[in-house]
Amino acid sequence: MKLKVSAFLCAVFMLAAVSQSQATNQASWLGVWQGELDGHPSVVLTLADDTGDLGGTLVLDIIKKEDGQVHIVALEPHTLLNPRGDSGILTFQCKRLNGGMLNISVKHVAADRATIHCLNCGQDAPTVEMVREK
Repeated sequence: MKLKVSAFLCAVFMLAAVSQSQATNQASWLGVWQGELDGHPSVVLTLADDTGDLGGTLVLDIIKKEDGQVHIVALEPHTLLNPRGDSGILTFQCKRLNGGMLNISVKHVAADRATIHCLNCGQDAPTVEMVREK
């Protein structure tokens, strides 16, 4: 009987440790992250866990260069789909305006710094450094 109780308690503690680890990892992503491309705002990633699960939005500034000048020609808002955080990397999807899916990866590079990259936007898709606003 003592062996069963010990095994049960061990399982409960292991589950609590895994749950705490996931909560800590999730908390490291919460906030508003902003990034620039060529010195111009280009991305805002907002992450929250209001429902208990990680979720949020991504707003991409569509930038066009004309005659050496950079212009923001559109703002593209997205809701995060299937967000998953693991070992300092957050991945999620967003629905493209044409109906396809964007596959996005965000990597922590420091406590309040991360990089964001679209994995299926072509070889010239930039990696943008973001800073978490305080």
